[in-house]
Amino acid sequence: MKKEEINVNNSIFLIFNWKLKKSYEMMFQKASHELNLTQSEIDVLLFLSNNRQFDTASEIVRYRVMSKSMISKSVDSLHRKGLIYYVVDEDDKRCTHLKLESEALPTVKKLQELQKDFFEILTHDISEEEYRAMKTALEKMHRNISGKFD
Repeated sequence: MKKEEINVNNSIFLIFNWKLKKSYEMMFQKASHELNLTQSEIDVLLFLSNNRQFDTASEIVRYRVMSKSMISKSVDSLHRKGLIYYVVDEDDKRCTHLKLESEALPTVKKLQELQKDFFEILTHDISEEEYRAMKTALEKMHRNISGKFD
């Protein structure tokens, strides 16, 4: 597609984003029931496991684009279930870090396997060259908007 063919009303990004989110959630439906976890709780566990440098509720809200209330509810529930614990930041007592309990590790491992399976489905039939081109394009798009809308 030529750049000039892209217009503001082009809905491919909107439709793809919706389908991606719905497909991702469907991948976890069975595990959600088996593990007695909501999709939001699954998202929090995976986020904490896959992004250890971001371990506060506000970072989850920011990077997972989830509401504060949903994250708060999920974090509280995961804490009650014994899957995460809180660590108060020594330098800033207002900041609370979220850590995975060791009991959560088998659950997280199962969820990560499903996540890996999802990304294998998503990237099926995409060549290494196409994957590199997509990654390059996404990195450029990221640079194009970085700092402009923060």
